[in-house]
Amino acid sequence: MLLNLFEGSVSRWEVITLKDQQHPRALELLREMDLLRRTWKLAIPNTGINKSEFFTLYTLRCPNGQALSWGEGCSQEPAPMTLSTLAKAMKQSMPAVSQRITKLEELGYVRREPDQRDRRTVWIHLTSAGNELLQTTGSEMLGKLERVLHRLDTQDGVNAQLLIQAFHCLALAVQEEFSQGKP
Repeated sequence: MLLNLFEGSVSRWEVITLKDQQHPRALELLREMDLLRRTWKLAIPNTGINKSEFFTLYTLRCPNGQALSWGEGCSQEPAPMTLSTLAKAMKQSMPAVSQRITKLEELGYVRREPDQRDRRTVWIHLTSAGNELLQTTGSEMLGKLERVLHRLDTQDGVNAQLLIQAFHCLALAVQEEFSQGKP
């Protein structure tokens, strides 16, 4: 017997067998994660880049996770980073970040520059176009997300900071559980 878990939408989680009903909370989590993934696309401005590419630009601009501003933490001219440093700052694999950098370079948002002393080292620079994209659409997107968090705090009775911490704990727990035994 098959159950349709998503009314009016098609998803890879759409068809679940009866034996999977033994894990209702896990199924609910998958359903909500899928909804969040689809909804997240609305938060990204229509700029031709996706959320991962946006986060890559953001990390180049503010490697320590500070707010997008010219003040504390984000210098007027962001320092270039190597691919390995960028991947480490983003906590992602080098191949994934490298693919993103290639696309962002094609769009003119970043540029690669070989190190003058060590030709094996390549520096990734945020271009003025990439910086401008972050300042315009990035500030708008982050402002909207702040309004959502404020609404959760005030209208919906949700502690947004605890929610953010719960997302972080969930991500770490899923990463730990599913990466066991993998190199």
